[in-house]
Amino acid sequence: MKKTLVLIAGALLVSGQVSAKDLIVRLHETSDIKALTTFGATETIISDLNVHKISTLSPMDIEFVKKEFKRNSNIKWVQEDHPVSERSTLPNDPNFAAQWSLNNDDDTDINAPEAWDYGVGGKDGNGSDIVLAIVDGGVDASHQSLSENMWTNTEEIADNGIDDDGNGYVDDVGGWNAYRNNSEVGGSRHGTHVAGIAAARGDDGLQVTGVNWDAKIMNIKGSSGTTSIVLRAYGYILKQKQIWLESGGERGANVVVTNSSFGVDYANCESGSYPAWNDIYNEMGEAGILSAAATINNSINVDERGDVPTGCSSPYIVAVTNTTVDGEKYNRAGYGFNSIDLGAPGTDVLSTLPGNSTGTLTGTSMATPHVAGAVGFLHSVAPRGFLELYETHPGEAALALKQILLETVTPQEDLREVTQSGGRLNLHAATERMINNF
Repeated sequence: MKKTLVLIAGALLVSGQVSAKDLIVRLHETSDIKALTTFGATETIISDLNVHKISTLSPMDIEFVKKEFKRNSNIKWVQEDHPVSERSTLPNDPNFAAQWSLNNDDDTDINAPEAWDYGVGGKDGNGSDIVLAIVDGGVDASHQSLSENMWTNTEEIADNGIDDDGNGYVDDVGGWNAYRNNSEVGGSRHGTHVAGIAAARGDDGLQVTGVNWDAKIMNIKGSSGTTSIVLRAYGYILKQKQIWLESGGERGANVVVTNSSFGVDYANCESGSYPAWNDIYNEMGEAGILSAAATINNSINVDERGDVPTGCSSPYIVAVTNTTVDGEKYNRAGYGFNSIDLGAPGTDVLSTLPGNSTGTLTGTSMATPHVAGAVGFLHSVAPRGFLELYETHPGEAALALKQILLETVTPQEDLREVTQSGGRLNLHAATERMINNF
């Protein structure tokens, strides 16, 4: 055996080909490691199995070595010492380490990296884009961490003054402005920050990532002013989803959730003065759209003091309060056992801001897009059983998804009797429940 190996070594040195890789060799039980020293340094990896590493092959042709070794009857097998990496799915966005709400050592986050092992959000099992409608002051669509994820109405031609797709909205290529009732969507500080939490582009080496790395963001301006403005915003979303359902996914938009970081403080939704709110949430819900809603930024019991929309009774609302890096409810965030569904990180949350910048903001407005993002994410990992239910009974499927969110929270003591779920959003647990339940 020694003689054969020495001849191989001599031939390889003459070839002049270079490879910096190492090899792992398993010898037969009666063979001796000394026979391998001709090739350079050796290290025994498992002595009982006679497995060894050859680590100085840089001047040799590694493919030629493998072929010759495989012909030698004294060698059971040979392979390269392949690189192996951890199965942790972390984005390469440089500011990800500062996004405590997605991942931190104290486990007060939403456990996003563990969920990303199953996928990173973007399309459902049928290959359809998942769309998150951000109803706010507008999203900076040119932001480098958002631009690739912005939803576009491909059936419409920009700025020609014609309703090309016949949906009742002229030039609505990039969404809708419910304030002016036109297509001039633009961006705002608040809306851009919210959008980045839900769906900033992940693993692109730029700034931050969202709960979803690849989901589509529908830009809707219409989060303040009057109820009619809000209804106009929701009306656009509902229309696009209805078109999508009626066309079998060929047109419109597969909107699965709205994010509503706005409302009417101290308003009693069930007083008879706010019937429009429940009606629109129910209509969107029956089309398969959940509505993640931020509660009041004040430490009040919404059950007693009221809030719109988080005090409304539509089952399709997912009402969210704000939690901190310490795993506590923020001291200026609403609560209510009957009204508020769960908590999510919303304090000092890092996300996108206009002008290709980032920054931290605090409020239930920041907590809610974590939940909206989670809804979109669960659609992306949903198995065939859920997809079939969503195709035939979208409203029923939406409520099933909401129930998964509430049943898989991380328990939090100070939320136990003041929210329906008693805990904080846990994306990983919800993902596993979705996969296993359907």
